Amino acid sequence: MRIGIDFGTTNSGAAIFDGRRVTLFPLDPAGTPPTVIRSALYVTRDHQVLIGREATDTYYRQNSGRPRRLVRQYVGQLEQIYSDGLEVVEDIFAHIDELSPGRLLRSLKSELASEYEGTVIFGRTYELEELIAIYLREIRRRVEAETGQRVDGVVLGRPVHFAGTGVVQSGGNERARERLRNAAERAGFPEVAFELEPVAAALHYELTVTDPQNIVVFDFGGGTLDVTVMRVGRKEERRLFATGGVGIAGEVFDRRIVEGVVLDHFGRGSTWGDDAIPLPSRYTEALLNWQTILELNRPDTLHFLRSVQTSSSHPARILALESLVVNDEGMRLFDDVERAKIALSAVRFALIRLTGEEIDLWQPLTRSQFQGLISEEMRRIKACLLETLDRSGLGAGDIDAVVRTGGSAQIPAFIEMLGSIFGPEKVVLSDVFSGVTAGLAIRANDGGLEP
Repeated sequence: MRIGIDFGTTNSGAAIFDGRRVTLFPLDPAGTPPTVIRSALYVTRDHQVLIGREATDTYYRQNSGRPRRLVRQYVGQLEQIYSDGLEVVEDIFAHIDELSPGRLLRSLKSELASEYEGTVIFGRTYELEELIAIYLREIRRRVEAETGQRVDGVVLGRPVHFAGTGVVQSGGNERARERLRNAAERAGFPEVAFELEPVAAALHYELTVTDPQNIVVFDFGGGTLDVTVMRVGRKEERRLFATGGVGIAGEVFDRRIVEGVVLDHFGRGSTWGDDAIPLPSRYTEALLNWQTILELNRPDTLHFLRSVQTSSSHPARILALESLVVNDEGMRLFDDVERAKIALSAVRFALIRLTGEEIDLWQPLTRSQFQGLISEEMRRIKACLLETLDRSGLGAGDIDAVVRTGGSAQIPAFIEMLGSIFGPEKVVLSDVFSGVTAGLAIRANDGGLEP
């Protein structure tokens, strides 16, 4: 049995195609829908690993409001050799929460092209490929349990350009692909092949047409935007005209919202002391990524935040920042921001609401505000789309349909962008979260795979 797996930055899925019909596997019983599973891992202190909704629910349940105890722990030595031959060896220590019940990891796909090699979790070193392999292995196990058959091969989706790479950084794309291959092989897949994610989305759309069409696929998810210009309709007439992509997607938009309307609630712009010294920006800029928020949970940082509260221009905001850090509320903050962003695709007004110990965040966000916050990203996305169309040799008038898929492709500003270029009547919606997964299953069935 050969299947397709869309291992995404935010969500993942798996499917099989029998030549007539795509079947999506219910990988996450707690998911909505169960055929879409969150790309999340939770590693407990005894190295039990949970994935998907169970991972995030367990993280919240075990970590919200629990006590913390930071201890200084030796992690190794740093050796530095200077130009004059002087060699300096320095012991490296880190502050570890010895009461932590587990560690949550998300967005692992976005690290494939980076220099990130892995991490130490409760005394054990996990390579990035091993962490991804754990996730993929559990998906394989669930598929085999559902079907009663052995999975012999997999077609994995890959973006045109992995997050962290650019058009000219082909080495980064190769590195990312080989690391993903290594992870899949470690997960027990005997045969591993790849297909571009927007091409997979095109193959899924092809099931719905009777005559050949020139299409643009606008595949816009949590990690990257991928664009493909392709002819579909009959297998023997398929033609790939051009592909393009840029490392902008839903997670970038979440950070723009946090930067634009949330940071002031946690001390940005505050001053302290008789001389009205500005609060160092590093303390609030760490909030632009929920994982870097964890790095603020250090004795020296917490001591500073507590010491400046009495003389701060906004003591309640500094106290809220301290609480956000100490009580591990960073992921909940980003989840609330993401919910507001998603809501704005259907309504023109949403609310970011986060409450907790010393935290009472009530921040309205309008659709026009959101579009203003991502205006630079919108410009770059439009440029990528037009440049890809230009390289295809086709004009907007030669395109029969524009297929949008992925969560970020539901944002009204991008639907309007596509309509203004190609005509609103040509813009069609494919399966939001499973179009790529289905296309990968089709590719697994019909062969001709990218090795």
